[in-house]
Amino acid sequence: MKKKCNWLCMLFLLGISLAYAQQEKTVSGAVTDQNGFPLPGVNILVKGTTTGTQSDFDGNYSITANVGNTLVFSYLGQLTTERTVGADNTINVQMQEDAQALEEVIVIGYGNQEEKKIIQNVGIVKEEAIENLQVNSADQLLQGQSAGTQIVNASGVLGSAAVIRVRGVNSINAGSQPLIVIDGVPITDTATNTLNRGGNTGINPLSYVNANDIASLTVLKDAGATSIYGSRGANGVILITTKKGRRNSKTTLTLDVNTQFTNSTDVPDILTADEFRRFKSDVATLQNGATVTPEDLGLGAIGSGGTDWLSGVQRTGISQNYNLGIRGGSEKSSFFFGADFQDTEGFIIGNDQQRAAARINLDTDVTDWLKAGMNLGITNTRLNRVGVENNINAPFTTAFLQSPVVPAYDDEGNFVQSGSFIPNIFARVALNTDELKTFRVIGNFFTELTPIKNVTWRSELGVDKLELEEFIRNAEFNSPGGFAQQINTAEDRWLTNQTLTYANTFGEDHTLSALIGLNYEETLRSRSNVSSTGFLTDDLRNLGSGSTPTVLNGDRFPSRLYGLFSRVSYDYKGKYLVEGSVRRDGSSRFGANNRFGYFWSAAAGWVITGENFMDDVTWIDYLSLRASLGTVGNDRLGTFPSLGLFNAGAIADYNGESGVIPNQPENPDLKWEESETLDIGLKSTFFNGRLNFNVAYFQKTTSDLLLNQVLPPQTGFATISRNIGEMENTGWEFEISSVNVRSENFEWRTNFNLATIDNKVLKLNADAATDAQGRRIIDGPIQRAIEGESLNNFFLIRYVGVNPQTGDAEWLDVDGNVTNNPGSADRVVTGSPLPDFSGGITNTFKYKDLDLSVLMNYSVGNDVVIDGLRFADGNDAIGGIVNIRKQNLDYWESAGDNSFLPSPTSSTFNLFNQRSTQQQLDASYLRIKNITLGYNVPEKALDRLGDIFTGIRLYATATNLVTFKKDEMKGIDPEVTDDIDPLFQGESFFTAPQAKSILFGARLQF
Repeated sequence: MKKKCNWLCMLFLLGISLAYAQQEKTVSGAVTDQNGFPLPGVNILVKGTTTGTQSDFDGNYSITANVGNTLVFSYLGQLTTERTVGADNTINVQMQEDAQALEEVIVIGYGNQEEKKIIQNVGIVKEEAIENLQVNSADQLLQGQSAGTQIVNASGVLGSAAVIRVRGVNSINAGSQPLIVIDGVPITDTATNTLNRGGNTGINPLSYVNANDIASLTVLKDAGATSIYGSRGANGVILITTKKGRRNSKTTLTLDVNTQFTNSTDVPDILTADEFRRFKSDVATLQNGATVTPEDLGLGAIGSGGTDWLSGVQRTGISQNYNLGIRGGSEKSSFFFGADFQDTEGFIIGNDQQRAAARINLDTDVTDWLKAGMNLGITNTRLNRVGVENNINAPFTTAFLQSPVVPAYDDEGNFVQSGSFIPNIFARVALNTDELKTFRVIGNFFTELTPIKNVTWRSELGVDKLELEEFIRNAEFNSPGGFAQQINTAEDRWLTNQTLTYANTFGEDHTLSALIGLNYEETLRSRSNVSSTGFLTDDLRNLGSGSTPTVLNGDRFPSRLYGLFSRVSYDYKGKYLVEGSVRRDGSSRFGANNRFGYFWSAAAGWVITGENFMDDVTWIDYLSLRASLGTVGNDRLGTFPSLGLFNAGAIADYNGESGVIPNQPENPDLKWEESETLDIGLKSTFFNGRLNFNVAYFQKTTSDLLLNQVLPPQTGFATISRNIGEMENTGWEFEISSVNVRSENFEWRTNFNLATIDNKVLKLNADAATDAQGRRIIDGPIQRAIEGESLNNFFLIRYVGVNPQTGDAEWLDVDGNVTNNPGSADRVVTGSPLPDFSGGITNTFKYKDLDLSVLMNYSVGNDVVIDGLRFADGNDAIGGIVNIRKQNLDYWESAGDNSFLPSPTSSTFNLFNQRSTQQQLDASYLRIKNITLGYNVPEKALDRLGDIFTGIRLYATATNLVTFKKDEMKGIDPEVTDDIDPLFQGESFFTAPQAKSILFGARLQF
């Protein structure tokens, strides 16, 4: 009996213990980092379950668990921490930095690298630097964030490509844009995929990427980093990594909704209709010596009305953006799903864009030795296009040029013709259709196999599929008979990367990693172009309704690339580091005699703080020196640059029969442009991470530049492209980041970067034109490349101004003497579009639940030539029919006047419009690029809303809010260029300025 009671007691006690162990309770606490500061966004998971939460902005959390459960605390860069739930309802956790995990997040070519062991020159823009930026395209995330990377948003027209330069201009006639790689897939960025709309920037390739999906950007700058991309790395490489899931974390859903209001940043003041009438009649009166009225000039009477064309082509654009992200993962898998819809209305009439995008990123451990995953993005856009500049469909160009006395509508509200070659832009925008539809898929599918310890085989299959449909339909009013055109372009690229990686640590001192790989890519661009005219009515929209076909053509442009590459890295005790890489590329773009090329790099680094003699220097956390030397290539030579080509069809018509005629001579020796780069740098951290300072010097020499060589007349060709030029870029890059103030409730951080670049043309082809000094040159209407000097030199007549005593405009001749009648022989070097230095400054402030970020970019010492001022200034640029700026009302009338225009009776009055430094302006600027103010709703306030939200962020963002610039740039955007061609930097012809916007939004997390 006693024995039986003992068993009953034991069962009773066991039951009580089990009941206690299964007791559910709410556990709360705070999570801090190793310095005791709150950690927001820490994942807290009940081990073995899917129950989880995240810490709020102040590091606080609350979770339901059972006594005896284990809570797992995980955060990027911190050691995973576990705590067992006991009787206490409060569990506070101080996490410790996981140095190894923190370093492994840096993406480099075909792999990752520990940040402190990187001996290449790379610019790293991490997620925390961009997560709160609201931009229209991904390139804007890089502006002002990486030293040596200059991005110019050339126009405010939606969809226009930015001009991106990594360490300056690296080519003359080949492309100078960097290679862009998204999740391991090099994307196509052909500028000629669509019809030109003025300027030469093409469609922005990064407008197809949802900026909200981007986790980080890495800019590879020196040969140590870019040589792994061989024949495509000379212009730098931008690696974009999209967001991934988080293992061992609760699934979170984030919904971001915002509304944006957009206007123009700055436009010139031009004359009203009556100001135009008075100016024209007053000038004519002075010139004729008798009264001339506006009616005499056919301009109508004062007060008879007119059109404000410039105001009419502008509006307040109202845009909506909806972004959804779902992120999470289990012990062996992670996932990220993203969806985005943008309805963007530009500040220019007729210019708007709708974009829908979806993304799915997955990875999973299939077994202990096999991992698989995918990164797939799909984008569909519809863009209503307008001209960028120097085009009759460009609203800003026609608004500047059109006379303000020309009416846009008749008395009944119908459109009227302008009466000149400058059209009624209101009619063109309202009645015509100019639509570009695109569908793009960028994806990467991979497996990682670990057959033996320390060895990983990664197999990737990538695709970049781009389809464009461009449709134009001009109404009878704008094109007699009507006009329609449709262009269908498909550019498909598929690739495979096969890499084998070995990584091992021998003992405690030696670490070795080796990579060998194969890269194969095929690209096919096909294009069909059909147009017709002769439409019975504007109601008939399709091309087939036109009675007369005018264009019917199509073409195909295939290319292939095959590469073998290898990289080996070694370090001893983490303080002596060496690395080398080599790549062999074969490309169909190169000539038959130079089909394959070899590219290499060697780099070394010394972590000085790893030495014993630094042990007592406590204020230096990290100090290292590095150097690299290597070669890379530029294959942006076109698709068939080495082949003998022929034209066929109508262009080769012979007695009514089709034929072929030679178009391009064969050049089997053509090859890539090659750059050799020396890079030396220092990297340092001080005062327990409060101050970081990096500096680098580079010298980049590019040889075998593609230039046109004159051929003998008997060949039947004028020129042939050959590798015969040389150019050099040298410069310095500085980066400073600091934690200026850090307290319990307030933090202030600053990031500053600055870069200088000096460019020099070392060699041009022997038969090039020469200047008066016998130097070889490449001459253009505005710029001249000179052997021994910079590639980009403004080469103009020097304008002095109006002589206050005589009222004559004065210039300088080639010898520096004042003249009233200059000629083209008086042109000299007058400036450069290349800045003396440029960079960015970012300040971030956090006070409790409020945060403020201020991003500025700047450029100093560069000029721009606003070629449109030849028409917007003066009196009679095109027969006196175009409008002008209000500065022109200030013309010379009597001795002593300091005026803008010369006297109307001066012989120099009509010479004022000629190309000179009068149109060359100092484009130095400091621009507040982005200001974001955010408020994170505290957890206590969220609790009142129930268990719906785990986070709410309210924010407001201003873009291009203020620009500090010279007075002479009033009404002109200093951050402008209308061409990605290296020979035409810093030029503009009535290019639309960038947009100024205010955005309000909310980010909800569930």
